Amino acid sequence: MSALTLIAIFGSIGPWVASAKPAEEWLRGSTHVHAQPSGDSTVPVEGVVRWYADHKYDFIVLTDHNRVTDPGNHPGLIVLPGSELTHNRNGCDGPIGDGTCRIHVNAVGCTARPVGKFAWTDYHEKDRFALYAKAFDTAVSLGAPLIQVNHPNWHWGMTPELLARLVDRGAKLVEIANSQFQTWNAGDPDHPSLESQWDAVLSTGAMLWGVASDDAHNYEPAGGGKYPAGGGWVVVHARRNPQAILDALSAGRFYASTGVTLSRAEADNDELVVKVEPDANHTYTIEFIEQGKVVSTENGLSGRRQIPRDGYVRAVVTRDDGKKAWVQPVRR
Repeated sequence: MSALTLIAIFGSIGPWVASAKPAEEWLRGSTHVHAQPSGDSTVPVEGVVRWYADHKYDFIVLTDHNRVTDPGNHPGLIVLPGSELTHNRNGCDGPIGDGTCRIHVNAVGCTARPVGKFAWTDYHEKDRFALYAKAFDTAVSLGAPLIQVNHPNWHWGMTPELLARLVDRGAKLVEIANSQFQTWNAGDPDHPSLESQWDAVLSTGAMLWGVASDDAHNYEPAGGGKYPAGGGWVVVHARRNPQAILDALSAGRFYASTGVTLSRAEADNDELVVKVEPDANHTYTIEFIEQGKVVSTENGLSGRRQIPRDGYVRAVVTRDDGKKAWVQPVRR
């Protein structure tokens, strides 16, 4: 029976049919996950995998501090190898931040397997960009096809100008909603939010994809522990295999979420189309954003916006309890 026949019988069955890729589906995952080898989590890899599998995730990226932990083979959950390249010292130069150096970068999809913890950083270096550049070079040496900038507003250590330089240097992903750093994500009267910094970079013509993550270290029931799992994730549109997931992340074929589920998030006939999975217990607001400004608001489960000829459009879906989903920017 053809896809067209199925549509005739059941109605629309999702954007993956419309895009003629019947093997693709929405896959939920986390790009920032810690286990016991990190040194600041007590849960073995098997326990971490069990938590995500039990909570209906399709994939995770295992990103222990300054090491590439063997992801093993876990039927039912794709575990991608990664590493959080971690520099924690004081004394960064420059007019931004409080002088604290917190350079955290995820190497996503590592092919190299160095044994144990490795050293990569230079503790005599004080320049933030130079430290990030060294982390990026290390990620490349580990065979990582994707570089993610983690919780960049921590200690107010990021500006739009620095973030734009990091995109030029090779960053593809940035955490705009790390659930362990919510105060830092949002900014304050003296420091811009991560979303506004993301828009500032996008407005230069660069492309950078926004990620939500849980940065989990603790896996107690009901969200217990200091750094609990489950607060943020991404949902990629891809086939269910590691390379397809990495390709979808690299191309921005995903949305980020802290609790909102979408059934559609894609460009279609020069429009960005967003559709929320129906939920009788909640109401939703969809905001379309161009060049950092809200240009259209829809109250309901769906919305669409013409893609501008210059610039970009992205969308944010907010549930009545404050949970959100971020749709990646699209351009003509």
